[in-house]
Amino acid sequence: MDPNSDFQKKIVEYLESVHVGEFMTGSMDQNMGDAKYEDPTQTLPDPPPEPTDCDCDDCDYCEDTANWWQRFKQTVDDLVLRSNVHKCRTSIPADEKKQKKEHRGCINKHGNCKARFPRQLFDETQVDPKTGVLNVKKGEKWINTLTPLVTFVLRCNTDITSLLSGTAIKAIVAYISDYVTKPGFKTHTIFDTIRSVFDRNSEMLGGTQARKDKARTLLTQIVNSLMAKLEIGGPMAS
Repeated sequence: MDPNSDFQKKIVEYLESVHVGEFMTGSMDQNMGDAKYEDPTQTLPDPPPEPTDCDCDDCDYCEDTANWWQRFKQTVDDLVLRSNVHKCRTSIPADEKKQKKEHRGCINKHGNCKARFPRQLFDETQVDPKTGVLNVKKGEKWINTLTPLVTFVLRCNTDITSLLSGTAIKAIVAYISDYVTKPGFKTHTIFDTIRSVFDRNSEMLGGTQARKDKARTLLTQIVNSLMAKLEIGGPMAS
């Protein structure tokens, strides 16, 4: 709570070093129209140069390392732009002629975003002297707080949160427990789920879409269907 203490200074430095709330290069612009551009969500991360003890900033190794870190920042920003930027939308009811299911939005009946966007911005990390609440520096209101290294490796949307209160810790323990206590599937249930996904996509399978895109769509739907069947209601858990 003491703004002049070494502990507060070190905890703030640590938190700012492991997760950020803005783009690393300071811009949302990406050169996606370049002929050599590759979608980072469809590629594996490039490994960094082999580590050495050199830090002269003048040799080939130091230049390669500097170039890798620059590509790292650009790739992370590209991934954040593609997968972490939230766009609020309202629900679209299903139309029997065009679509089979409702596309759910994030705006509730009160007109507020259920995902809690836009987020509050902070020019620098602040500690409330009365309550001890820590507001970490955040420069973009439409993205989650993230750890650049995790985003670079996983190549997808992430949400990194520092658990600094008992309430937050209890919530995450309950959330994790809900997943680790799910029962396994019977074999016939798995095959029935897969068959139902294939039946629902018979038109798509016979269409002109690329095989790679068909496979990705089918696998995504199968995984989502299996996850939905694993959900346990409150009465059953009790």
